[in-house]
Amino acid sequence: MNATGIRFSLRYKLLLVSLAVFIIPFLGFDYLRQMESYLRDTLESSLVDTAHAIAGGLHNDYRLFNIYTNEQENSLYVHGLKRKIQLDGYTDDWLSYLDWSDTYSSEDSDASFRLIASSDDKYYYVFIQANDSSPRYAAPSGSTKIKGDHLLLVFTNRSQTLQHYYFVPAGPGLIRPFRYEQRFDEYGVETQVQRDITNISAVWQRTATGYNIEMKIPVYVIGDRMGFILKDDDGKRINTITSGKEDTFLDPNRLIRSSTLIENIILTQGRSEGRRTWVLDQFGQVLASDGSLKRAFPENAFNIVYTLLLPPAYDQFKDDLAGASRLRGNEVSTALSGLTETRWRQSPDGKAVIVSAATPVWLDNKVAGAVVVEETTNNIQIMQRQVLANLFNKTLLIFIVVVLLLILFAGRLSSRLIRLNRETANAIDAYGRVKDGFTATNAGDEIGELSRSFSDMLSRLQQYHHYLENMAGRLSHELRTPMAIVQSSLDRLKQEQSEDDREQALASAAAGLQRLQALLTRLGEAASLEQALQEANKERVELAPFLEQCVDGYRLAYPSQSFQLELADKQIRYDINPDLFYQMLDKLVSNAVDFSDEGKPIRIKLLTENDQISIEVLNYGPRLPEGMTKELFNSMVSVRDRGKKAGPHLGLGLFIARLIADFHQARISAHNHNDGVSVVIGLDKRALP
Repeated sequence: MNATGIRFSLRYKLLLVSLAVFIIPFLGFDYLRQMESYLRDTLESSLVDTAHAIAGGLHNDYRLFNIYTNEQENSLYVHGLKRKIQLDGYTDDWLSYLDWSDTYSSEDSDASFRLIASSDDKYYYVFIQANDSSPRYAAPSGSTKIKGDHLLLVFTNRSQTLQHYYFVPAGPGLIRPFRYEQRFDEYGVETQVQRDITNISAVWQRTATGYNIEMKIPVYVIGDRMGFILKDDDGKRINTITSGKEDTFLDPNRLIRSSTLIENIILTQGRSEGRRTWVLDQFGQVLASDGSLKRAFPENAFNIVYTLLLPPAYDQFKDDLAGASRLRGNEVSTALSGLTETRWRQSPDGKAVIVSAATPVWLDNKVAGAVVVEETTNNIQIMQRQVLANLFNKTLLIFIVVVLLLILFAGRLSSRLIRLNRETANAIDAYGRVKDGFTATNAGDEIGELSRSFSDMLSRLQQYHHYLENMAGRLSHELRTPMAIVQSSLDRLKQEQSEDDREQALASAAAGLQRLQALLTRLGEAASLEQALQEANKERVELAPFLEQCVDGYRLAYPSQSFQLELADKQIRYDINPDLFYQMLDKLVSNAVDFSDEGKPIRIKLLTENDQISIEVLNYGPRLPEGMTKELFNSMVSVRDRGKKAGPHLGLGLFIARLIADFHQARISAHNHNDGVSVVIGLDKRALP
């Protein structure tokens, strides 16, 4: 069909072909999106139902909860032992527990210690990591006054008798505790003697920041309370750091450990892969836990393809609550207040989405604790991939057919473009002259229109080429007269009597011609800007929000460069043209980015001092050469001979910045500082409110 008839453009042709391709994935993704929303709601409801079911087996069970205690801050959680502990004073065996250790400090000194406890069926294992800049050793003596750093273990035995064991190291290595016993001599005088304890062992080990204490205590020795008091001797006095309340010497910490009874109740509800259950007391302390958030992914040959279409699923992610001794969160707080709540959150590394449901446990119509059930959305993502696999298998044949059609259409299109390209390339000879012989097609689509446009363009180019050939002769004639005048002037100057005057005149004439030529070719930008400044208007602008907006734009324009914005305390308003002012800042920031050291921020400051307003752009990098601070803002001045980020430059950027500053009655200057260069824009103080 010719160009004057109905035209079927390539746009419509490609659209008609592409509709058959895009309708299938569109319907598939829409289905997956709806299914994901449904599966999320189902997962949340399932977790709530499981939490209610487990809580139902815990209600009003007096063996499991104690709602009459008020020792929230005076409890010590005992973790279940996951691996064998080697008593050596090093942290290797405790790495999986240290994130959940409790830290205790002293108000009178900078000393502190971290405490973590675990146990198996036979022993309690305790690890204490003390922060002490100047540890002091001391050997035990017969007196109760011990000089040097030492540790006091306070506990109640199975008979609820309060006991005090002292760990006094004479140096790194194995230490044995002792206790003081009261005895009466033959005259009835009371004395205290030391008795060594042989069934408890500990290791004291120096570290870079203090020391570690690792101990092993038989389970049968300890009752239901155990606490620690660290005595820090700094040479002047002994500071006391306790693991609980101030009266830990008389009232040690209440021991909390995973309850076997609660764990058995949890197991009656069944264990699901990838699901974890917590049971908490009234303070959020963990009483029992079961399960893990990790689950195995099924093998799938197209998993890499699905990752491109769906959010990635990871079988390995950081579980920030693994081994936790206390839970906090909105859903936990709500459950401990008597209501059921759910929460969605991301894992710390962003590789998994975790949903948790919490519901209260009741005892005598009071909240005794909470049940929290957690699971990731990995199962949803696995189901999405299974559905996508079915969709992929069913639509594979359709895709093959459509691709074949597109290949045929693309081949036809490609052949027409190749022919057009060949004819266009042959239309101009090696000397740039247009040759005859280009034939435009009558096709009604874009390629036909492009062919006719090329034909018209070549025709006009041929006419313009003839015009340039004629203009060259005219320009040669017109330029001959001024060149003769310049030459005659130079000849007259050579006839001067004074050799110095003659040479100076010739040098000045040559330099003037060279300077004039450079100015004519490079000052076009500045000339157009000066004309724009004559027509520009100003408006009253608050500088702090304006600079914040500018810096936000620079952070997007230079994502690899960091920026720091420092603003004055008072509100500052000034009459500016926002577009021109932004152009001036852009020149300064672009220059600072080119010369800024990698990893160093660019600082932009808005300052007021002695009623003076200034904006400073400071970068850390190479300094300005001596004598260039005043010349830097002149036209065609550049120091870009160093700096690996500096590219070709005409030396007009800072000159344009100076023109804009002059338009705003501002002063712009550059200064070296110890680590780089700062450019300061000084504003007129009369603009202050």
